[in-house]
Amino acid sequence: MAAGEHTGRRSGSRRALTASLALLTALAGALWGLWGLPAGPAAHAAQAARAAGTPTCTLGAYLSDLYDIDPAKHTFAARFRLWSVCPERDLDPLPKVSFSNVSDPEKGDPVVTVHPGGVRDVMLLQGTFRQNWDARAFPFDEQRIEVVVSAGRPLDEFRFVPDNANSAVSEGVAPSGWRVTGFRLVATEHRFPTNFGDPSLRPGSGVTHSQVHIRIGLERDDPTAFLKLTGPLYLMVLVVTATFLLPSHNEELAMGERLDSLQSRLGLLGGGLFVIMLNMQQVSAVVTSSVGLTLLDWLHLLTLAYVLLAVVGTVVPWRWTVQGVDPARVETYHHKGAVYGLLGYSLAAAAIVGGFAAADWVW
Repeated sequence: MAAGEHTGRRSGSRRALTASLALLTALAGALWGLWGLPAGPAAHAAQAARAAGTPTCTLGAYLSDLYDIDPAKHTFAARFRLWSVCPERDLDPLPKVSFSNVSDPEKGDPVVTVHPGGVRDVMLLQGTFRQNWDARAFPFDEQRIEVVVSAGRPLDEFRFVPDNANSAVSEGVAPSGWRVTGFRLVATEHRFPTNFGDPSLRPGSGVTHSQVHIRIGLERDDPTAFLKLTGPLYLMVLVVTATFLLPSHNEELAMGERLDSLQSRLGLLGGGLFVIMLNMQQVSAVVTSSVGLTLLDWLHLLTLAYVLLAVVGTVVPWRWTVQGVDPARVETYHHKGAVYGLLGYSLAAAAIVGGFAAADWVW
């Protein structure tokens, strides 16, 4: 009995010691993970890729020039210096990368150097890139243009890790009328609905490749553009409003003179409609957008509605006068309608501009 009790106590001690060692090992592992945890999304992606056994290389970019921004043609031109750092020379992705949205790229000769931290390859890239522009908020729009870099190997053989810590933009790179508001590299995955004839893959199956999107945030930097394009609208609104503030009930005016005054006002309003439509066509030539009505489209439509209401506010009170309503009372309606109409137009225009300017479109 005593020997059994002694054996039981020794077995319990061993279990307690084993449990204590396991607990200390777990705590040490947790502390080590917290102490050596990589910072940033790129480091997390690299850690996940290493855990999965997928080879990785970092990819960085330096934007040295940005020019020929053409929203009408949905293109922009840029010059980059790209680099990759890999643990082995055979993993170097730059010789095999593709650029999904570039036309006739010009690639410089690669410059490969060996460092203690790995093998670095640097390459120059210049070209015209295709881009979908959203100009609905012009000239308060913020754009995100990008260059898409695709790896030449499937995702299970290779993965990109963005080097945002060293990626940068050259000072003064933004062309006239624009300002650079952001620059970053984002790692993504793209699945192709084909295996590109790889006999090792099932026929009809797709393949996924690692990608990096080099994203550049742009914002227009021309405060006078808005007034240049909307000035005729506001001038027309003021002229239309002024016509309703003129005296028109003078008893000395004959009916024919009043009719001439009515015709003159209607002629002015018709000319205003023509001016608005002409200005709208000119703005459409400057602002090209295929994704709905733009800010300037809404302002033109608002001004058209204002002028049409002015036509109604001219014809209907005239009929009241013909039917015997006191002209002085009609003139009072004109004055109040002009003041309230101008106030309503101003509030509606401010709401439209504020809504488009405050909207977070892309970045």
